[in-house]
Amino acid sequence: MKKITCVLLVGVSLVAFSTFAGEDKSTNNISPTGQEQKANTNNITLKVIKADSEEKFGENGVASNAVDGKPNTIWHTQWQDASPEHPHEITVEISQPLTIKGFTYLPRQDDSENGSIKEYEFYLSDDGKEFGDVVTKGAFASGKEKKRVTFEPKKCRFFKLRALSALNGEAWTSAAEIGIIPAD
Repeated sequence: MKKITCVLLVGVSLVAFSTFAGEDKSTNNISPTGQEQKANTNNITLKVIKADSEEKFGENGVASNAVDGKPNTIWHTQWQDASPEHPHEITVEISQPLTIKGFTYLPRQDDSENGSIKEYEFYLSDDGKEFGDVVTKGAFASGKEKKRVTFEPKKCRFFKLRALSALNGEAWTSAAEIGIIPAD
């Protein structure tokens, strides 16, 4: 897949747009805030509204890194001074209701596997409060490549990824990027 990126400086804000050639229509871009992710050309953004844990002191492992469009930054649950046990959750708001058919998970891209998700559950919501039943669940295999999970298309405004375990058996969860796959 070929990715073409164009960067435009506007005042003091950095605006980045990406266009994808090929079949991967998952979100993968950043918006001017750096904390949201722009999906395709529909001006859809993703914004973290809640995470049960994040590492702010030992490293920059804040939850917003999971949707900043930068694979070299990560969301990492707390590890300095405490290591809360699984499950770990991150809840993301989509800027407008959208029908999606899946999600993507990019594990951290450095030499460590700490926090890479093994077992997961994925939920959808219209209001960000009531998530109802699990839409899909499963386990990711080891490896640094982007993982794609698809399901029957559903309309939503929020999603929650719940990590039940890590590949290395430790208490942490991490993600370089979490995205959605819009329905065609």
